[in-house]
Amino acid sequence: MIGRRILAFWIDLFLSVFLTSAGLWLLRQEILRGTDSTDLFNPLRAWAEGRLHPVAWVVGIFLYFFLFLSINSETPGLTAFGLTVIRNADEDGRQRIGPSRALARTILLAGSVLFFGAGFLPVFFNDRRLALHDCLSGTRIVRVRSRLSRPAETS
Repeated sequence: MIGRRILAFWIDLFLSVFLTSAGLWLLRQEILRGTDSTDLFNPLRAWAEGRLHPVAWVVGIFLYFFLFLSINSETPGLTAFGLTVIRNADEDGRQRIGPSRALARTILLAGSVLFFGAGFLPVFFNDRRLALHDCLSGTRIVRVRSRLSRPAETS
C-alpha cells in the first residue's frame, strides 16, 4: 500500500500544480484584459504582469488538497488507487474526516513535505503505516475494496 500512496501523492501533486497554473494563467489574462495598460500605479496589473507568484501557488496547491479532503475524504490520486482517508477511530470507513481534520491534515502534510519528506519516514517504521501527518491529525489511509460495496454514510 505504500507504493499506492506514493503514486497517489505524485498524481495529486501533478494535478494540483496543473490546476493552479491554469487558474493563475486565466486570472492573469482576465486582469490584464480588464485593466488599463497606461496606468502605472495599478497594483493589480503590476501583480498580473509579474513572473512568479509563489504565494498564489502555495494557496492553490493547499486548496486542492484541503477541498478534496474536506468534501470527499479523498483526492483524485487516492481515488485512482482505491484509497480513502478515514479517522483513526473509524473502523468501518464510513465517516468522512470533515473540514477540521482535513485542514489539520493538509497543514501537517505541507509540513511533512517542507521538511524534506521527513514526515513520511514513519510509514516505514510503524505497523499501521501512518505518516507523521496521519498520526497528528488523527487520520489514516485505507484501501477501499470496491466503490459499489462501500457502505452508505450515516448522518
